[in-house]
Amino acid sequence: VSTQSTGAGERKEREVEEREAAVRRECEMISRAKTEVREESYKRFQMREKERKDLIKSWTSQNKMKLAREEEELKHRKKNGMLVQEQCDRYRRCRQCQRCSSNTGATNVWKESRFIPGCRLIV
Repeated sequence: VSTQSTGAGERKEREVEEREAAVRRECEMISRAKTEVREESYKRFQMREKERKDLIKSWTSQNKMKLAREEEELKHRKKNGMLVQEQCDRYRRCRQCQRCSSNTGATNVWKESRFIPGCRLIV
């Protein structure tokens, strides 16, 4: 009877030790998962922060460029001091589009010419 009770006691002790070991393993797994989640969260935060800083830097540089363009345009307008019609009379080409300022939509087809159907010539 004593061998059976000692065997049962040993079995119970092994089961308790196994449960404790399983609980320790689960605790370790949970703590590892927790640290991984924390690290991933921190990495995402760093990426978002970097993107935000890059956007702010980009926006400020674009704003500076826009202000410089507007200031240059304002200087150009103030420097001339002429009306648009006076500028067209004085300059042959537009500053922005480089087109001839006297462009009125003239055609290169003569008024006297006629198109004859079926013919490839204009007479």
